[in-house]
Amino acid sequence: MSANPVQIVPDIGSDRPDLDPSTDRYAARFSGAAGEWLLSVQTRALRDLMPEGTHHLLDVGGGHGQIARPMLEDGHRVTVLASVDDAFGRLPELQSDRLTLKTGSLMDLPFEDQSFDVVTSFRMMAHVGDWERLLREMTRVARHAVIFDFPTPSGANALEPLLFGLKKRIEGDTRRFTVIRASAVRQHLESLGFAPGRSIGQFTLPMVVHRKLARPAISQRMEDGLTAVGLASAIGSPVVMRADRKAI
Repeated sequence: MSANPVQIVPDIGSDRPDLDPSTDRYAARFSGAAGEWLLSVQTRALRDLMPEGTHHLLDVGGGHGQIARPMLEDGHRVTVLASVDDAFGRLPELQSDRLTLKTGSLMDLPFEDQSFDVVTSFRMMAHVGDWERLLREMTRVARHAVIFDFPTPSGANALEPLLFGLKKRIEGDTRRFTVIRASAVRQHLESLGFAPGRSIGQFTLPMVVHRKLARPAISQRMEDGLTAVGLASAIGSPVVMRADRKAI
């Protein structure tokens, strides 16, 4: 038997797209100082876009804990929906009476209309295979707002089909992903009765560059410089976007 068995990473459209990012192996991508910095950028974007006050949140496919943990710290109630129990990762270790774990389909959410104040989903839209359906379900159960991330076909992502092999050799366990135009996302949200609001492009340089550099202070200066010349707003990815339910 091989000492290093090949890891099977679900492809786009898997019925368990949240299983891989909930693993310890995936969490290791965000370990160390560089990983902590990458997560801090995401958390800052989430907090910047979160409506004021405390809310009951639904995090779709959030067994990776990247949303649940900071939102619990901020006093919100959080329900995490996972496709299977194994996709909860380390979340069962969290001791909080404001955390609820539930399993069910990520594409047919097992909740009534407008059951939650805010619905979030990170690391999912690029992997479910039908992002329009995912957003339709998220907006259905959201009372006020949805907040989610997705990669855009700009910057290095434009070359993803050509560079996937190189990226896999560098990172070892990367997944394929679907790139999505922000204009298409906004148009779909409008059709669902939601008004697209502010969005934040997280990184101008590919995340793998920052992981391999492993120098958060330098990464921050590089990203700040690219932001100052307008590149973050033009090609920053993944994009974190908020949309609010329109008043009737």
